[in-house]
Amino acid sequence: MIHRVGLGIACALGAAALYGLVPNFARAGYENGIPPIESTLFRTFVIATVFSIIAVAQGVQLTIPRAAVPSFVGQSVSTFFVSVAYLGSVQFIPVGLAVIIFFLFPVIIMLLAPVVEGRSPGLPRLLIAILAFCGLAVAVGPSFESLDLRGILLAGLGSAGAVLQFFSGRAISRYMTPAGFGSLVHLAIFPPILAIALFAGSGTLRFFPGGTATGGGLLFLCGVGIVYVIAYMVHMLSLRFAPASSVAPYFNLEPVVTTAVAAVILGERLQTNQYAGGGLVLAALVASSLTGKWKK
Repeated sequence: MIHRVGLGIACALGAAALYGLVPNFARAGYENGIPPIESTLFRTFVIATVFSIIAVAQGVQLTIPRAAVPSFVGQSVSTFFVSVAYLGSVQFIPVGLAVIIFFLFPVIIMLLAPVVEGRSPGLPRLLIAILAFCGLAVAVGPSFESLDLRGILLAGLGSAGAVLQFFSGRAISRYMTPAGFGSLVHLAIFPPILAIALFAGSGTLRFFPGGTATGGGLLFLCGVGIVYVIAYMVHMLSLRFAPASSVAPYFNLEPVVTTAVAAVILGERLQTNQYAGGGLVLAALVASSLTGKWKK
């Protein structure tokens, strides 16, 4: 098992920053005629194709070792829920509340680390994870006026999926490369996502010729696919280099990036609470890095 925490953290920060672009591209695509579920379908197809090509070029056999089957199933199920459930939750509850529920996963990972990884992240890192989550809550500033149990359950399911994705990603990296299992995972979840997209679109896809997608929408759709491929690869590399509990807190950078990019691309204004919350998240990231140095 590879153990290079510093490199894992660097990959986690890179993945979080890239993931932060995806919702904005998906939102811009939606405003140009492409439903979010179709953006999810397209990025799943792109990453499955690209990773398959990379795996073949590297001489990697696209087979699942028997010992890796449980972690492969976990990675497939978790990736599906992260892709679909989290996205679906915003149809029933405010986006801010969905983000807060979903980003409980770094704290949950910290709490489960002693059981799953056999190692305790320590009180300082746990407190830092909680601080980062509090900063996130301040930055998002949700409205609790209208709550729908369906949205809360979907966001919670997406968060649980993220927890499983981190732990299973670390486990499967013992047996397969990110390109190898990444291609097979997305091939496995493509059929159910296609079925959902066709059902939602009454049997048609909007980004096909004759659909409602504009030229700008297709450009943003391509952006979703390209950025997600790179982000997922770097994400899985972070788990190849370091335990989930070591890299998970750094993914709190993702919603901060999402908010900042939304201000530039979508013209959304940042509020005082978003600056303050973003500052808390960044402070937590710095504190986590310093904690590692103090231990050394």
